[in-house]
Amino acid sequence: MSISTLTSQETGVGSIHVEDLPIEHVDETDLVYHQLCSADTFEELEGKPFHVNGTHLAIFKFDDKFYAVDNRCPHMGYPMSEGSVRDGVLICHWHHWEFDLKSGGCFLASGDDLKAFPVEARDDGYLYVGLARGEREAAKRRVVDRGKRALERGLKDRSTFFIAKAVTALRDAGATPKEIIHQGLYYGANKSSDGWSSGVAILTLAANLWEDLDPKDHNLFLVHGLAQVSRRTTGSSRPYRAPFPRTGEEHDLKTLKRWFRYFVDKRHSGAAERILLTLKDRGYSKSVIADFVFTAATDFYFTGDGHALDFGNKMFEALDYVDWEDAHEILRPIVVDLVDRTRHEETSRWADAVPVLEPIFTRLNDIWKQNQVNEASLDISEFTQTMLGNDFVPIVAEIEEKLRAGVKPTDICRAMTYASAIRVARFHLKNEGDWHDVANIYSYAHALYCVFQYAPSAELLRGIFHGAVFLAYLRWLNMPAARIPKPGQRIDETYDSADKMLDRLQEFADFQKVYEAEILVNQYLEEGHDVRKLRSTLAHILLREDAELHMFQVLEVAYRHYELSDDPEEKRMHLLAATRYITAQKLMKNILWSTENAERLARGELLSEREDDN
Repeated sequence: MSISTLTSQETGVGSIHVEDLPIEHVDETDLVYHQLCSADTFEELEGKPFHVNGTHLAIFKFDDKFYAVDNRCPHMGYPMSEGSVRDGVLICHWHHWEFDLKSGGCFLASGDDLKAFPVEARDDGYLYVGLARGEREAAKRRVVDRGKRALERGLKDRSTFFIAKAVTALRDAGATPKEIIHQGLYYGANKSSDGWSSGVAILTLAANLWEDLDPKDHNLFLVHGLAQVSRRTTGSSRPYRAPFPRTGEEHDLKTLKRWFRYFVDKRHSGAAERILLTLKDRGYSKSVIADFVFTAATDFYFTGDGHALDFGNKMFEALDYVDWEDAHEILRPIVVDLVDRTRHEETSRWADAVPVLEPIFTRLNDIWKQNQVNEASLDISEFTQTMLGNDFVPIVAEIEEKLRAGVKPTDICRAMTYASAIRVARFHLKNEGDWHDVANIYSYAHALYCVFQYAPSAELLRGIFHGAVFLAYLRWLNMPAARIPKPGQRIDETYDSADKMLDRLQEFADFQKVYEAEILVNQYLEEGHDVRKLRSTLAHILLREDAELHMFQVLEVAYRHYELSDDPEEKRMHLLAATRYITAQKLMKNILWSTENAERLARGELLSEREDDN
C-alpha cells in the first residue's frame, strides 16, 4: 500500500509522513504544494493527522470541502485531528477550546489562533496542502512564542502541569535553556514584592548544573525552578523604580556607597533600589555593584542565616548567564534580602559573639592591608579541623592570624566549606527539623568563596568571621554525630557493573536507606568509577522528588568543591555530604509526574493508556 492511501486508522496513533513524496512547485515566491492522500479516504467531519517536512497538520472534511490547520492545540498541544467539527467550529476535547475551522481563529478571547493552510482537491483525486517556504522555521517560531505565552500563563496560574507542558513544547521547538531560564528569572524578579526567591535561585542552579545532568532530566530541572517561581509570585508587577535622573554632575562612588549602606541600615528598600539601579544605568562594572551589595550584606551579622550573601552571589551568577539583559529587574529583589532579613546581632543566639567580633572588625583595614602585602599557604585539610572546634573564640583569633600572614581569603572559605560538608555528613537524623542550618552554612561558605573572587574587600572579611561563628554554633547538630563511612568500607553485595551500583543507589534512596547509600557512594568512588555518572544519578534522585532549595544548593556546592580539590578525602566528603542530604529527604513526586505526563503528550502518547501499578 502506498503512503498516499494510508488512513489514520491504518497508521495507528502516529501522523502520516509525506516528507519523501514528490512536491509540486505552484508559486516559486509563495507556496509549495505537497501531495497528502486520496481525497476519497475521508468521511464527512473526519479529521486525519499528517506530518509534512516538520509541520504537523490536521486535515478535515466539512461540507464536501477540505481544511488544514496546525495539529497542535495552542492551549496545551492536544492533537486537533482528534477533535470534532460542529457547524464549522473545530473543538478541542481536552479543555473545549473552539476554533473557526476555515481560518483557525480562536473563539476564546485570550486564546491563540491555529495556523490554517490552503488545501486543494485536484483532478487526480489527491489532496494537496500549501506550505510557505520557510514554514518549518516559522512553525518552530510560532511554537516557541506560543510556549512562552503558555509558560507565563502556567506561572500565573501556579500550575505545575501547564508549566511542564510549556517547557516541553519550548524545548521540542528548539528553544534554548537560556531562553527559558531568562524568562523565568525575569518573571520571578518582576512579579514579586519579596526578595531573591527559591525559584529564581533554583533556575540559576539549573544553569550552573546543566552539564552535570543526564539530558533526560533537563526539562525536569527547569520545571522545578519554574514551579517554585510560580509559588513565590503573585502575578502583580513590582512598582517601577528608575535610576536617578542624569544631570551635568554625577555623584562619586564613595557617596553612593555611603548612601546605599545608610538606606539599607534604615530598612528603606526603595531608596536603596534606586542607588543600585543608578549604578547599573551609569555603566559601573559587576565588581563595583557587587561591592555595594556584599558590603551591605556583611554590615550585619550573618544576614538572613547567610541568605543575603548567598542569594546575592546567585543573583550575579544569573545576570552573567543572561548577559545582564533585563538587569534592571533582576537586580532589584536582592535589596529586600538586605533590608528585611534577620540581623543576628539583634538575636539572643549571637549575643556572646558580638563582643568578640566587634574588636576584630575595628581592625579590618589593618588586617586587609597585611593580607594584601604578605603571602602564606594554608593546609586546607588541617585548618578544616580547626574550624570544627567547639569554641569560636580561638577559631576567629586563628583566622585573623592567618589573614594577617597573607593566607588567601578564598583558601579559608574552602576550609569553611569542607568543614560544613563534614557538619552535613555528621548530621544525625534525629535532628530532622534543623536540616536547613547545615545546608545554609554549606552554601554560604561556597558563596563567600565565589564573592571573594570578584569583589574582594576589607569589609567582606567580616563574612568569614560570621561563618566561623555560625559553624561553631552548629556543633550541637553533630551531637551525637552520625556515622561516616570509613575509607574502604563496602556494601556486602556484588554488582555486575558500575551502572548496577547506581541503580542500587536509587533503590536505597527510594527507601531512605541513608547510610547504605553513603557506603555505596564511598565504594563507587574507591573503585574509580565514572564520577560524572554518579553526579547525574544523585541529581536524578533529587529531581524525582518535589525538592526544596537547600537540596539543590547542597548538590551544587558538593560538585563544585569536588572539582576544586586534589585531596581524595576532601572530595569524598563533599559527595558523601550531598548523598546524605539528598537521600534523607522524602517528599512527594508531583513535579516528576507532571513533567513525565507533559513529555508523553508531546510524544503523541495518550495518558489514558498509561499502564503501571501506581
